[in-house]
This record gives sequence, structure tokens and C-alpha cells, in this order.
Amino acid sequence: MPVVASYLRRTSIILLALAFASPAIATEYLCRDGNIERRISVEYEHKGWKVPCKVKYDKSSEGVIDYPWSAETTVGYCEDRAEFLAAKLENWGWVCRRVETEETP
Repeated sequence: MPVVASYLRRTSIILLALAFASPAIATEYLCRDGNIERRISVEYEHKGWKVPCKVKYDKSSEGVIDYPWSAETTVGYCEDRAEFLAAKLENWGWVCRRVETEETP
């Protein structure tokens, strides 16, 4: 029985660590219009998982962060929406570039 208790304790600690870990980011767009900068990124709830995810739209110069889209089960949805938003900004005259970042735990 002590082996089972030890296993359950370790599993609980790992699950708690995952619950409090910051989301992983793998895809990001950096967009600029003059001195104004916007960041569009896809955040994943768990490292290595493609869902659940949400699109983060960071207007840091204005002190605003929005999450316009999210997905619980549709893989690729957040990435498509992030690309769509970057293209929309480019149509309005912004210059956007895609930045690949390492996922963080």
C-alpha cells in the first residue's frame, strides 16, 4: 500500500504543477505600424497539446490584451485565426512577421 500512496502523491504534485504552469506559446506574429506594436500569439493550455488553445491579441502600447478566439477540440483553429488577424492588420497597412518561439512549460 505505501507504493500506491507514494504514486498518488507524486501524481497529485505533477497535476498541481501543470494546473499552475503558464500557458505554452508556439506561434506569434509581431505587427508594427510606425511606433505602434501589436502581438498576436496562440497560447496552449498544456505543453505539447494543440487544444485547448486561445488567441492572444496584445496591444501593449494601449495597455489592452484581448482573447478574441479559443478552441477546446478543433486542432488548428487558433493558428488559423491568428494568421487571419495578422493578415487583416496587413491589409490595413501594418507590417507583420511571424515569429516561431519555443513552447514554455
